[in-house]
Parts: sequence; structure tokens; C-alpha cells
Amino acid sequence: MIIDIKKLKQSGKDECSFHFETVLDSDVITLPGAEFSSPTSVTGVLTLSGKNAYLSGEIAYSLKAQCSRCLSEFIYEGVVPFDEEFSENPQSDETYKFSKGLVDLTEMVREKLIISMPQAVLCNEDCKGICPGCGVNLNETQCKCNKE
Repeated sequence: MIIDIKKLKQSGKDECSFHFETVLDSDVITLPGAEFSSPTSVTGVLTLSGKNAYLSGEIAYSLKAQCSRCLSEFIYEGVVPFDEEFSENPQSDETYKFSKGLVDLTEMVREKLIISMPQAVLCNEDCKGICPGCGVNLNETQCKCNKE
């Protein structure tokens, strides 16, 4: 996930769109038992201003996860927006560093995913969960417990 801004400058442009598909290590997933179900997509626009590069866009990912209420497996779709500055000489911790005219998005993508990864997910907003008495998935069947 590297953008060569030297080539961008040579073309006389100060802006370009980008799209990357990447397979990330599972260590960025903080949701217990989840795993990536497809490559992660990183899409956005890079704009040059002076010696800095400004990137905005979104990171889209899919996880094979387990519902936190009913424990059913499902695919969770996540989207993380970003708007970040890259510089060869960062003046703050909020600016990412690039060198030799190459902007590497890997660190930024990893950080954004770790920070935004949900701690719990639901298969749907109306998930009924599991009956505490008999343990059936209430989305699939009605339990036979005495309801008093």
C-alpha cells in the first residue's frame, strides 16, 4: 500500500485517487473469535500541499464473526473513514512520516482498524439472543421454558 508521490509530482499533478486490496494479519482484530473473511479495501484521495501529503478516504473490511447475543456466525461489514496528514518531517505525533517520496499506508491502516474495531457485534439489531433457561437461539425457535 505505497503511493509514489515523486511520480505524482513529475506528472504535474497534485492530487490522485488510490485503491488497494490487502490481506492484513489477524492481530489487528480485537473482536474475540473473529477473522477476516475477505481482503481489506483502502480507497481514497491523496492531495499534495507543500511538502506534505493529505489523505482522506475509507477502509472497508469484512469479518467472519460470532453474534454477541445469539452466538450465530455471520459476516460483519465495517467501514472506517480517515483523514490524515503525512510529512517527511512530522512536527507532531498526529502526522505520519513518509520518506524518499513514498507514502506507505500500512501503519495508518493498522492503527485505524485497531482503534475502531468493535468489541461486540450483533447479527442484526433485533437479535433476540439465547434463552437463559434452555439455551435455544430465540431467533430460530421459540423456547419451551415456563414463562412465569
